[in-house]
Amino acid sequence: MPLPRSLLAVLLTLLSPLLLSTTHAAAPKPIAAAGPVTFKRGVNVSHWLSQNYDERPYAANWFTEEDVAWIARQGFDHIRFPVDGRLWQTADGALDESKIAPFVRALRWSCEHDLGAILDMHFLPGADFNAAVQENAVFTDEKLQLSVAAFWEKLAARFKDEGDYLRFEILNEPVAKENAQLNSFNARMLAAIRASNPTRIVYLTSNRWSAFHTVTDVILPDDPHIALTLHFYEPFIFTHQRASWVQLPADMPLIKFPGRVPDLSKTTIPADHFVQKSSNTELTAAEIDTAFATVAAWAATHLKGRELYIGEFGAYDVADADSRRNYVKAVTTAAERHAWSWAVWDYQGGFAIRSPEGKPTPILEGLLIR
Repeated sequence: MPLPRSLLAVLLTLLSPLLLSTTHAAAPKPIAAAGPVTFKRGVNVSHWLSQNYDERPYAANWFTEEDVAWIARQGFDHIRFPVDGRLWQTADGALDESKIAPFVRALRWSCEHDLGAILDMHFLPGADFNAAVQENAVFTDEKLQLSVAAFWEKLAARFKDEGDYLRFEILNEPVAKENAQLNSFNARMLAAIRASNPTRIVYLTSNRWSAFHTVTDVILPDDPHIALTLHFYEPFIFTHQRASWVQLPADMPLIKFPGRVPDLSKTTIPADHFVQKSSNTELTAAEIDTAFATVAAWAATHLKGRELYIGEFGAYDVADADSRRNYVKAVTTAAERHAWSWAVWDYQGGFAIRSPEGKPTPILEGLLIR
């Protein structure tokens, strides 16, 4: 027997919230920071949500709230979280909340310890900076670029209600074939983000690993809520000495900072490796000052008062302790001379500020945070 119309209406009224909940995910509850945050001196948490390997699987519990609390106690004011955006989408293009959940936990920890957070899109479909891969199709493949823009639009909307403690970084270390290709890519991604986040700070960067030398080709959109991020690992022969992932052999001579580079043609470094140009050169803090001053001159005209952020710098732990202290002190001194913010690479990786035993490393001891 059919139900009376009045009873059916009552049942539908009672059941409608349940029916809606099965078809639409509940809006995520925003996380509130305890107080105002700044973005002056930060650290990168590498190998947690990107660049994973057997000993450091995705979102493993080696990184917890205790680590965030430790970072805050050292005097840092924000954390840059590199994430692999390729893992944050399902096969049908939807956001994968199971992969995003660890980042949300990290946001909560950051807020509870009055730290800012940067969502750094370390990788995207068609964008991989690693020398052995160097994917760059996203800059030339229109269909792929539209798909990535749609991803950023959904992701930005997912976090649109978060406070100013959260900032976005469009893409880490792009390697487009032509510098100009990055400008149109940045503009499209920014437009996708602005659909739901009109005033959130968004970081854009330069081409070829966010390099200083390509900054002159950057065309910044007319948007007061963007900032420019660059990376600095010069002199590379020092910061990456004996790093296998950049084809520097384990038996190359150790390099000090400051110091003099020997004749590299007489070492096991491949003759065609780009670091050969560093042979017989002096490595000094003055060289770093000069590099920063060159960018500062460009920024004075083009940034128009917007932030410049050195989002990565550091030295591989093969270098001796004093040299690592000297190097990061030189970089942070140069950055702060120009009132630039910075984030050191990294927390507990090969360039660590914290040892596996939980102690400060020479990198931390050299930073200007105490």
